[in-house]
Amino acid sequence: MTLIKYRSDIDGLRAVAVLGVVIYHAFPWAIPGGFIGVDIFFVISGYLISGILYKGHLQGKFSPSSFFLEFYARRIRRLFPALITMLVITLAYGWLVLLPDEFEQLGKHVAAGTLFIQNIIFWQESGYFDTAANLKPLLHLWSLAVEEQFYIFFPPILLLIWKRKWPLALIMGVLLVISLAGNIWMSVHATAADFFLTPYRAWEFLGGSLLAWWHYDRGHEEDIPLYREALSWIGVILLGVGMAFIQTGDPYPGWRAILPVVGTLLLMEGGRSAWVNRKVLSNPAVVWVGLISYPLYLFHWPALSFVHIIKGEKPKPVYLADALIIALILSAMTYYFIEKKIRHHKSKWTIPLLAGAFIMTGITAYLFSERIIIPRNIPPEMQRVQKALKDWDMLGGLTLVADNKTSLVDKIGGEGPQTLFVGDSNMQQYAPRITKILKGNQGNSRGAILVTKGGILPIGIVYKNSETRCSDLMNKANEIALSDHRIDRVVIASRWTSYFNKNSEWKINGVSLGEQSAQQQAMADLGRNIHELTARGKKVILVLNIPTGSQLDPRSIYPRTFKGTHSAQKKILTKEMFLNENENGTIIDEVARIASVNGAELIDPMDYLCTNGVCIAEDDNGVPIHFDDGHLCSGYVRENVKYLDRTVEP
Repeated sequence: MTLIKYRSDIDGLRAVAVLGVVIYHAFPWAIPGGFIGVDIFFVISGYLISGILYKGHLQGKFSPSSFFLEFYARRIRRLFPALITMLVITLAYGWLVLLPDEFEQLGKHVAAGTLFIQNIIFWQESGYFDTAANLKPLLHLWSLAVEEQFYIFFPPILLLIWKRKWPLALIMGVLLVISLAGNIWMSVHATAADFFLTPYRAWEFLGGSLLAWWHYDRGHEEDIPLYREALSWIGVILLGVGMAFIQTGDPYPGWRAILPVVGTLLLMEGGRSAWVNRKVLSNPAVVWVGLISYPLYLFHWPALSFVHIIKGEKPKPVYLADALIIALILSAMTYYFIEKKIRHHKSKWTIPLLAGAFIMTGITAYLFSERIIIPRNIPPEMQRVQKALKDWDMLGGLTLVADNKTSLVDKIGGEGPQTLFVGDSNMQQYAPRITKILKGNQGNSRGAILVTKGGILPIGIVYKNSETRCSDLMNKANEIALSDHRIDRVVIASRWTSYFNKNSEWKINGVSLGEQSAQQQAMADLGRNIHELTARGKKVILVLNIPTGSQLDPRSIYPRTFKGTHSAQKKILTKEMFLNENENGTIIDEVARIASVNGAELIDPMDYLCTNGVCIAEDDNGVPIHFDDGHLCSGYVRENVKYLDRTVEP
């Protein structure tokens, strides 16, 4: 039996993992699959932590009364110093620059961070209109929650296996296969759950754990056969392929995560004597990055997130680079002046004080999240911005009929003639006006049925990530339209320009909608659908784009600074600017032409939302009329958007 010595190449592998993640988060074009660094971390964690447990077992220390306490005390020493530091700094800076609602959400996420349930919180928040990922400063802590949840259950399982003298490798292998199979299945059927939840990530830790068993129990780690060079290089190739070719938007983890997991296992099995491990991964500079990889992972995401919050979706690269430099400085300072000193401190009070500080951080954050401790006051203009950011309750007041992955079916009004509304979130944004007009209708008066889903183009032959959401939505809408004789009007609306731009991820037969051939096929399918509905006696009305752009986003109207101040810098979006950007005008004209020649009436929102060629950003009271760059506030729609009234009036 072998007790494994320190391996500098594993610290080097940590550096590869953290650099992949950090560079991807800042500059995703540079390493498209850099996010697989998290999977590398999971495998390394499974290997090292299992090694600690195996070592304790071999030395006869593994018992509930002694070793468990020592194991979890080591976890507290390892995790808490840097984590508390990052949470406190993030909370303090968030108080300075965030709006009250944003700060409340940050408080909620900090509190979740002290319970290690962030992955569950973020999974529950993964709806279409939830805050964008890069606007959540603590989103990255989902991976730490997954890790700690795994280590709540894994040591007791090991204890049971050893107590009953069951075959450890066989049982862990079975658990690995079950978790991997669940991960692959969920990657297709429930992508958010697959990404965030521990059962579908456990196989990655178990892979590292099995390798640790192989090294500790069988003593193979010190052997240096020639094939170790091959294993190491194959591992490099697998990681390189994963980082270069796995793309954002691919179902993940799923089967694709096998690349980083197997690649990491092969590199670790290659051993410290393989050339890559010895010359590259054990290079002092690489090892140093590996040593600070934990605080660097903790600090890099909040730094980048605050840049996006303050400077918008596409900040200048210099801001992102500066954020990474700040994160690196904070990480090094945390490692040398906090983590190392506390981690190796021998005082009996170290663990109680760390636990107490951690709990107090969580309680303080919870008080902020519940507004028991009031966040700082903001000027009136920012209060109006916050009001707009919160005003997106589109479907309130409707009766939900059906809810699934590909469509929401809602209804409102009477049981007489019906108007069917079909589309994406740009269709949903009109629901408050429809609800206001029809909410009192009963009996044989007019009603409305809405078949919608955010982010789904109402053209059946289009898809993204091999999913059939568009065809499912349109099949459901057409089934209702053609089977319900009460439906005499069909209204189709969408943010058409976002699907047909040159960088579109939406495809037909593998060809992007940014290509003219795919656009023509999509337009033809839209025309066929309209023609079929009109041929069956339905009056079809197609609603074109509302003007969209960062100039209309309430965050852009009163931009923030890194010092927490605000200044009015209203940027004008003209109708001409919108139509010229990304060939928006060409796309809208083609949608309008196809709809008209197939018998549909047209509604052009820009006739109502642009005055004298300038797109409206605020109402008469100075309140922004959009809650983001592409959707109207529900309150504004309810009271002011009258261009759809004729679709539901008698």
